[in-house]
Amino acid sequence: MGLLFFKKRNDGKIVKDEDSLIRITPFIMRGRNEAAIYFARSYDVEAIQKFIQDKRAEGKRITLFNVIVAAMLQTIYRRPKINRFIAGRRLYEHNGISILYAVKARMTDDALESIAKVELDPSDTIYDIADRMKNNIDKIKDGKLKTDDKLIRFVVKLPRSFLQFALWIVRLMDFYGIMPKALMDAIPLYSTMYISHLGSVGADAPFHHLYEFGTTSVFITIGRVYEAPYKGKDNQVEWRQTVDLKFSIDERICDGFYLIKSLKVFDTFMQNPADLEHSPLFHKQEYEKLLTEIRQRKETREAGEQSG
Repeated sequence: MGLLFFKKRNDGKIVKDEDSLIRITPFIMRGRNEAAIYFARSYDVEAIQKFIQDKRAEGKRITLFNVIVAAMLQTIYRRPKINRFIAGRRLYEHNGISILYAVKARMTDDALESIAKVELDPSDTIYDIADRMKNNIDKIKDGKLKTDDKLIRFVVKLPRSFLQFALWIVRLMDFYGIMPKALMDAIPLYSTMYISHLGSVGADAPFHHLYEFGTTSVFITIGRVYEAPYKGKDNQVEWRQTVDLKFSIDERICDGFYLIKSLKVFDTFMQNPADLEHSPLFHKQEYEKLLTEIRQRKETREAGEQSG
């Protein structure tokens, strides 16, 4: 009976103060793909491209992928409900912020494809993120197998019936929140979100399914950069560099109003990439400093009016 009431997990803390509709939703829609909603966004990336070129001229190498990941960190910090997941019909919030992405060792059909995981921190700037992502990619391209690659190669060699039974046990442990952290770390499906940069191989961005295993509630695909028409000055058509992003999101983690407002926050950082040179914590401190200055000016003005 103890398992029925076990709420603790190694990778998240249970959300207790959400409204009843959100809490009942996992019992109505039991799978992520059943509960998935989809958003398509297109971004004029000329400001991002100029930002990247300017930084590279300074000897700082960043990419469009780095910009998108950094913009997501800023968004999740401000909109923490995005960092949630459903497990065992319960709503949890991740202990940290992490992103998964696939890396090909070489651009050939038979080359190893591995899943990299980057852990993010509120003190990270885009440069911290770029360095961490590059280190992950370099390790995979060196051809060294990671723990998850070794685990997958081992389990696929097991007899089919045994493999099916083993995965049933793992799913059961995950449902009740008793899976060992070491096993979670070895399975590349436990993260805040998964991002697939299909534009790096010249592909458009499709809507991707969500994995029913693990804790990833958001999947983003990035397409190739292409020219698209925009309304310019005097209603003239202007052709600008554009990228499409497709979002697949488990709507059980929060309501639609919250999701839409969160995407608008993400839009803001995509339109102003220079803001990514500062961490979410820096922006918060600056905002709090501004509020303090406004409050102090108001108090000074009110004191002057009273004395007068």
